[in-house]
Amino acid sequence: MSRTATPLPLRRPFKLGFLTHVHGRGDPRTVYTELIELFVAAEQLGYDGGWVAQHHLQEEFGRLPSPLVLLAAVAERTRHIELGTGVITLPMEDPLRLAEDVAVLDALARGRLQLGLGSGGANLDAFEAFGLDVEQRQTQFASRLDILQRALGGQPVLRAGSAGSLAELTLQPAASGLFSRLWHSHSSIDGAQFAASQGNGLLLGTAVHDPLTVQRPLAEAYLDAWQAAPARPAHGPRLGIVRAVFPARDKQTSLAEIAPDVLRHADWLARTGHGDARTLTPAQIVQLLNVHHGHPDEIIETLLADPALLGFADYFIPVVQSERSTLDQTLRRMRVVAEVIAPALGWQAATSPALA
Repeated sequence: MSRTATPLPLRRPFKLGFLTHVHGRGDPRTVYTELIELFVAAEQLGYDGGWVAQHHLQEEFGRLPSPLVLLAAVAERTRHIELGTGVITLPMEDPLRLAEDVAVLDALARGRLQLGLGSGGANLDAFEAFGLDVEQRQTQFASRLDILQRALGGQPVLRAGSAGSLAELTLQPAASGLFSRLWHSHSSIDGAQFAASQGNGLLLGTAVHDPLTVQRPLAEAYLDAWQAAPARPAHGPRLGIVRAVFPARDKQTSLAEIAPDVLRHADWLARTGHGDARTLTPAQIVQLLNVHHGHPDEIIETLLADPALLGFADYFIPVVQSERSTLDQTLRRMRVVAEVIAPALGWQAATSPALA
């Protein structure tokens, strides 16, 4: 699987990451151990970062409710790769306690944490179990983000004292560097503009059916709002864009590997007006889910044609693992992305890959 075409010149270079929803049916120790191995292999392949999703109270689809705990274990096995959350559901967290946890993790990881935050996403069904009103999640996101950012920025979180003296309490350990490594996940124009107004990055997940109408307006609104902001941070705007990428020998092989997993999305696609769940085929579903699959050359062409990816992405974050993917399948796909696909799109590893 080789590619000799000259890389496409981009408006700006991008980092390469990967995103996993932490699938697996077996023993959780095995699931988490294999996830750590993915990070180790990704670092050896030259990936800039790895991102993990948070899922509460799910038995199979997402097995990781506590991403910061897992990433602390990853930090001890790696040296360079960035550690991302994609994403932590902020309305379910105490923002000050979250600030303390991420500050400790960032210290252990020597400043490698990329903190992605969301308002609900895949965890909407869990709000009631946490005693929360799902309808208030956007308001809660904004108010808790304010507390979190104040703490990370070193501002006093409380004035307390005794014997008539006052002392300002600030986050310990301090984590001011994290202030420039915050990301939001939003699916609306208002959300994209809000992320820009806070000086934070914007994460855009896999787009259903048509990135041109679903995602590109969000990317453009974010960049426009950033430029219009009266006081812009020195670090500049950041767009992280996720795409499902499943390379194989050919389309038939790739589709056969992921068909059992994509079929589980048929009911959801039908509920959102994308066909009849009883007649949708795996080939139709992967098209509706914007899954890039097949021979690496085919995937390169479809990614080059994606109207909301190159030229926008500061971080290109492929998903290469589905629910039934084995560790070997996932590692093979990660290697093809790092050695063939991403370089053809203009990516260069920041460190020399060490995996033979």
